[in-house]
Amino acid sequence: MALVDISGLKVSFRQHGGDVTAVHDVSFKLNEGESLGIVGESGSGKSVTCLALMRLLASTAKVEADRLMLDDVNVMDASTGAMSALRGKSAAMIFQDPMTAFDPVFTIGQQIVETIRTHRKSSKRAALAEAEQMLLKVEIKNAKDVLSYYPHQLSGGMLQRAMIAMALSCQPKLLIADEPTTALDVTIQAQILQLIKSLQAELGMALIVITHDLGVVAETVDRVAVMYRGRVVEEGSVAEIFDNPQQAYTKSLLASLRAGEARQPDVESIDTAAPALELRGLSKTYRVRRRRRIMHEYLDFHAVRDVSLVLPRNKIVGLVGESGSGKSTTGMMAMRLTPPSSGEILVDGTDIGGLDGPALKQFRRRMQVVFQDSYSALDPVMTLAQIIAEPLHIHNLHTPKQQTEMALDWLERVGLDRSFGQRYPHELSGGQRQRVAIARALILGPSVLVADEPTSALDVSVKAQVIGLLKQLQQEMGLSMLFISHDLSVVRSLTDSVVVMYRGRVVEQAPTAQLFASPQHPYTRALLDAIPVTNPSLRRDRTFLTAEQIASATPRVSRSSIADALPGETPQLITIAPGHLVEAIVTH
Repeated sequence: MALVDISGLKVSFRQHGGDVTAVHDVSFKLNEGESLGIVGESGSGKSVTCLALMRLLASTAKVEADRLMLDDVNVMDASTGAMSALRGKSAAMIFQDPMTAFDPVFTIGQQIVETIRTHRKSSKRAALAEAEQMLLKVEIKNAKDVLSYYPHQLSGGMLQRAMIAMALSCQPKLLIADEPTTALDVTIQAQILQLIKSLQAELGMALIVITHDLGVVAETVDRVAVMYRGRVVEEGSVAEIFDNPQQAYTKSLLASLRAGEARQPDVESIDTAAPALELRGLSKTYRVRRRRRIMHEYLDFHAVRDVSLVLPRNKIVGLVGESGSGKSTTGMMAMRLTPPSSGEILVDGTDIGGLDGPALKQFRRRMQVVFQDSYSALDPVMTLAQIIAEPLHIHNLHTPKQQTEMALDWLERVGLDRSFGQRYPHELSGGQRQRVAIARALILGPSVLVADEPTSALDVSVKAQVIGLLKQLQQEMGLSMLFISHDLSVVRSLTDSVVVMYRGRVVEQAPTAQLFASPQHPYTRALLDAIPVTNPSLRRDRTFLTAEQIASATPRVSRSSIADALPGETPQLITIAPGHLVEAIVTH
C-alpha cells in the first residue's frame, strides 16, 4: 500500500464572480522512503495539491478526488481527530512562509515542545532538550538562546531553520517541504538539503519537495512531477526530466535554470558626481538581555560592524552572505528604517542620518525598498490597485483616477493581469505577492532601490522576467540598486559588483566577474561552493567550514606588499587589485 495515493484530485475556490479551479485531475503515488519533487511556477497548484492532502485548505475550497489517501487513511472522510493524529506523526509540512507559520506570542522553544508532546509521550524537560538538539541539527549555533526567542527576533533564514526543526521533531513518515529553502542562503540551503537527505535515509522517511528551484530538485529527489496551470504536464525520474524533457514548459524551466550567465561589465566611465548611495563606517549594536539563574545580564550584540560601501549611479551592487550576517540590517539602515548606532548614510552626497520629518520624506521618494517577506509587507485589507498606488497618494502625486491607472499599468509590467487590481493579497501565491511588492516600490520612479531578497519567492521563469525588468528599468530610469540576496546565480547575472558580509563585517568586495572567477576569502569560496547543482549527475556530499576553520584560513599578507596597512592579529580590509578588497591579517 502506497503511503500517498492521489487520483483525480480537483480543487476549486469560491470567489466573487464564480469558482476558480486551481488543480485539475492530479494523480500520483508515493511509497515509503521515496522522494518526489513537484516543480512549477507560482500559482501552478503545487502547494494546493499538498494542502489538500493534509486537509489544510481554507473553507472556501472545494476538494474532489477519486482517491485521496495518506498512510492508509481516506483524507476525504477522516474525522477532525483522525486528521490531527495524521499531521505531525504520519506527515509533517514545512510551510513556505516561516513568519506566518509560528505563533507570535509563544517562544520558539514552547512551540517545538508543544509539537513533540502532542504526538509523543514526553516530559517537558525531555522535550525541551530534544528541541535544543533539533535546532543544533539545522545549524542554529546558539540553540539554547533561540529556544527563548520569539519569532520576530529571528531573521528569515533562522526562522525557516527553526520551522524545519519543528517539522522533523516528530520523525514523520512523510515530510512535505513547501519551498524549504526559500529564505536560506546557499551555504545553509546546502546544509539543510543534505540534512533532509540524511534524515530520509536514516528514518526511511518519504519526501515531497515543492519548489520553483530546479537546483533543489537536482540535489534531493528521485522523481519529478512538473505542474503547469493546475495540471501535471510531465512526470519521470530526475535523470529523465533533466536529460530528456518532453514538454516545452519543462524545457523552458530548465533553460531558465541554466541561464545564470555573468552580467557583461559596463564600460567604466569617469563620474565626478557623488555616488547614489554611500555608507561610511555603519554599525549597529543591540543590547541583548540574557537570563541567568537569579538575575539577568546585558550583552552587546554587534549585528553590523563598520560597514562601508559605495553604490555608484546607474549600477547594481550585490550584498551577499548567510542569514544573520547583517545584510538586511545594513539595507534597512541605508533606508533609515533602522537607526544606526554609528556611521554616515549619504544619498547624492547628503548625509541623511540627521534628517527628520518633511526633509527626510523628500529623500524617501528617491529611495524605495522591496522587503523580503511579501506577505507582511502588503496591507491585507487593501486591494492590489490601492496597495500599488499608495506611494503616489502619500506624496500627493496625480489624481485618484490617474493613480489607479498607473497602478494597473504596473501590474502588467510585473507580469500580472490588470484584473488582479481588485484582488487582495491573501488571494495570491507567494510569487505573485512579491511582484506586487516590486511594483509598489518602483511606481514612484526612485533613483535608489534597496531590494531585500526580491526574487526569493519567485519560480525560475518569473525570476528571470523580474531580473529582466530590473535591468530594463535600470537603463530607462538610471536606477541604482543595492541588491541583497542569498541567490548567487541571480547576483551573478544581475550585479556589477558584489560585497560579501560575514558575521556583520565586510570580508570581500570586487567586480562580479572577478569575485566569481577568483574569490580570495575562505568564506566567499564556501559560498560559491554551496551553489546548487544544475544537473542531478553532479550531486555530491559537501563539507562545510566552521567559524574556526574560516578564521584560521583568513588570508595573511606582508605589510611590505600593502600600502597604508598596520600589522596586527585583527583582520582588516585591504586592496589586492583595483576594486578588489579582502579581509586579511597583515603581518610584519
